[in-house]
Amino acid sequence: MKGTEPELSTLAGRLRTLAAEGRYAEAQGCFEAYCHALARAIAGLPPGDPSLRRLEDEWQRLLDETRRRVLAGRAHAGARLARLPKLPPLYSEPSPPRHTWECSA
Repeated sequence: MKGTEPELSTLAGRLRTLAAEGRYAEAQGCFEAYCHALARAIAGLPPGDPSLRRLEDEWQRLLDETRRRVLAGRAHAGARLARLPKLPPLYSEPSPPRHTWECSA
């Protein structure tokens, strides 16, 4: 167990950094590596070990924090996209269908 604690903290720090930078594909790979390291750490503990609860709490905190960062990043990107100017329609686009009572002026 003691050998995996530095690995877990290193992976958690890297995951936080990648999520904060918006590098989500890399963050997903890092999260998977963290989960594998966590599974190895848990497998090495005897049943009923008190550090199981601590590891679970750390994992839940990391998961919640990463989720909030990703959602905030997505919201920020969506807001930036919404502020982009709307381009006028191209000449090649078909005109919307008209009803018979509308004039074509």
